[in-house]
Amino acid sequence: MKLNDYFESCSIALQEPSNEKLGPLIDLYSSQVDVDSYDVIIMGVPDGRLSFGNENCSLAPNEIRKELYDLYAGDWVLNILDLGNLKIGATIEDTYHAIEDISHFFSQKNIPLLILGGGHDLITPIFEGYSKFGKPLSFASADAYLDLQSQDPYHSRSFLTKLLSSPSSLLSKYTLFAYQSYLCSPSEVSLLKKMDFNLIRLGAFTENYSEMEPYVRDLDHLSIDLCVMRTSEAPASRYTSPNGINAEALCTLLRYTGMSLGVKSVLFSELNPTLDQKNQSAKVYAQSIWYFLEGLQLRFDDFPDINSDNFKKFHVNSAFSDLIFYKSNLTGRWWVELLSLHNDSEISLLPCSVNDYNKALEGQITTRLLTYLKF
Repeated sequence: MKLNDYFESCSIALQEPSNEKLGPLIDLYSSQVDVDSYDVIIMGVPDGRLSFGNENCSLAPNEIRKELYDLYAGDWVLNILDLGNLKIGATIEDTYHAIEDISHFFSQKNIPLLILGGGHDLITPIFEGYSKFGKPLSFASADAYLDLQSQDPYHSRSFLTKLLSSPSSLLSKYTLFAYQSYLCSPSEVSLLKKMDFNLIRLGAFTENYSEMEPYVRDLDHLSIDLCVMRTSEAPASRYTSPNGINAEALCTLLRYTGMSLGVKSVLFSELNPTLDQKNQSAKVYAQSIWYFLEGLQLRFDDFPDINSDNFKKFHVNSAFSDLIFYKSNLTGRWWVELLSLHNDSEISLLPCSVNDYNKALEGQITTRLLTYLKF
């Protein structure tokens, strides 16, 4: 693939020049660059044509870059490449085809892709591009809304309908972080719950951030809609409200996501610079990317290995089910063992938390484990 046919390079001047900042450490793409030598890749998609009522989010990529490049680098050993901004097609379909091609290209390279949008609808071609690789994918989004509006034309507020109904979709699991019940149709919430998706309300999300880590541990794709933030923290969207998560919560989620061994892409969407104040929203996205990079540096394969002693095993007998938990000796993270409903000899280890284990000891099954057991 000739990536230079797809992208326009961009150069961002630092507000306060310093070789310790991220800007000088991020390589800009050229035809001589070997993309396989990089640990993470950034690209901008300045297209907001289907961002319903928030079309100026097309201006966001370079605003996010300005704030990201001006942050001091962490104690990392990461090679970071910025491809530049995608050349936008004459039609939205042209842009989608280009994103699908690029996503499919990087699906074969196992390099995380950070996409600076643009509208939230861009997750559809990203997901479809990775689906061409032929493996089931897990997807999560952080959003105040469901984005499941089947009676409306396709746009950034109804993309989930298409993602679920597409015959080419390989969606295996879906998690929605921090949705707000009063902004969502009860019937649509009920429909998604019947499909055994993980729908996590704002209150549950903010109660204990560490309980969110298992949901992203085996994640393939994450998309962030700025409206998940409270207006006072990030005002640059028509759809933000007084309630929402704060910047600390988003940074924590992105740090956990960076630590996920399987994460393939993260989309940062719906930031409308014309509504921003002192670039506050762009700063939030930039700092959350910084935490993703920190998580990427901290990646560690601690999955329980039956041929080693890297874990402890715990059997819990309950009235509902006999459960076997595994705790990593290396990181202290937990998994629960489940037998396949279709093959008694096939065992799956699924991410969980110490709280899931402690509740099982008390004879209680948490919502997370109950969702697993339904499978």
